[in-house]
Amino acid sequence: MTDCIDIDLVANAGVLVRGGGLGLLVDGMHNQDGHPFDRTSREDMDRMGRGEGLFAQLDYLLFTHEHPDHFTPELVLAHLERRPVKGVFLPDAVHGSSDLDRLVGELERRSVPYWTMGLAPGRTRTVTPEPGLTVTAVGARHMGKQFQEVRNDCLLVELEGMRLLFTGDADHVSAYYEEALRDVPIDAAFVNPIFYHNPNGQAIIDGIFRPLEVIVYHMPSEGRDPFHLVFTVKRAMQKYARPDMPVHVLDAASPHVRLCPPME
Repeated sequence: MTDCIDIDLVANAGVLVRGGGLGLLVDGMHNQDGHPFDRTSREDMDRMGRGEGLFAQLDYLLFTHEHPDHFTPELVLAHLERRPVKGVFLPDAVHGSSDLDRLVGELERRSVPYWTMGLAPGRTRTVTPEPGLTVTAVGARHMGKQFQEVRNDCLLVELEGMRLLFTGDADHVSAYYEEALRDVPIDAAFVNPIFYHNPNGQAIIDGIFRPLEVIVYHMPSEGRDPFHLVFTVKRAMQKYARPDMPVHVLDAASPHVRLCPPME
């Protein structure tokens, strides 16, 4: 029988995925300024380094794209000084910063397995780092006209037979997903508030992703919401509610969700 998978919010779109004896951190190491979202706390970084609490098992680090509210390469470098990992999934260093380039060099020096993605929209790449874990990157572009040159990998994680899709800040363009995810059963799709609110995003969720559950993440903290995302998500949940597709909001008030395989 497949076990349930625990999802815990770390900061912003950073989540810890625990299941099958593994811990995967998605977009969960970042501390830079220039955005209104929460940063990974120093306390959580210390817990990761010491392997305490939720972070007792921390095996793989995965990143959808190199933006300051998702990924700070220097934090990954600092973590590697304290604790080894089994592997790292990265954006394409060719289009990345000098910090990302240094991280790649350090991973090579330490012989840490790593996979660089940054795929063109609609392209896919599948990696199976170990039995029971498969990661498929689906190429997309970052939403927002000012970020259209930024590639954002959606990460389809198959862990212990369940499939979880982390979209990061991918744009709501159906052409990115319709071939890559055709007939792929998805247990849970993680989308940001804009993707969930947008009619095109809803069409992709309903017609292409078709997940058993939806998790809205990348939510602002209380009192720090210049884009009114909390209100936006509440309105969207009222408008698009479906009894056959539960929606969870992963935020500071509700930072944990357990995903279980459907009953036979």
